Amino acid sequence: MVPIMNKIKILVGGVFDIIHLGHIKFLWAAKRLAKNSELIVVIARDSTVMRLKGREPVFSELERAEIVRNLKPVDKVILGHEISGQGSFYEILKEVKPDIVVFGYDQKFDEEELAKWAKENNMSFRIIRLPKFNINGLNSSSQVRRRVIKLLGHEEK
Repeated sequence: MVPIMNKIKILVGGVFDIIHLGHIKFLWAAKRLAKNSELIVVIARDSTVMRLKGREPVFSELERAEIVRNLKPVDKVILGHEISGQGSFYEILKEVKPDIVVFGYDQKFDEEELAKWAKENNMSFRIIRLPKFNINGLNSSSQVRRRVIKLLGHEEK
């Protein structure tokens, strides 16, 4: 009988509103951090997007979850908790118990604070911040929005 190997749980989170090549490169880079990995993506709630970005997402949280769920490197998608400070992310960490937590270059999260919290809560995981992937063309959702607006002949507010 072959022993069942536990997969290395890799947790990433984000809005993932207008999927672009930067998102794809980020998800693949996260997935490849460990062999035999399970990439779990936390999708930000619509209310969280409003609170953090001051605007509604283009796609609803359920639509974004379905889009991301269908990307090849993604093994599992969960919706984030309604935001209450950064506490909601900590609750996700307690539920998922990841081996690796990955942040994108632009995510505002303090790695030292997270490491301290993990130690205080008897949790152990690696924290990795990936760089921005320099790609020819559009590699951020805001660039995509500006391009669409330009093509339609309007200015972004």
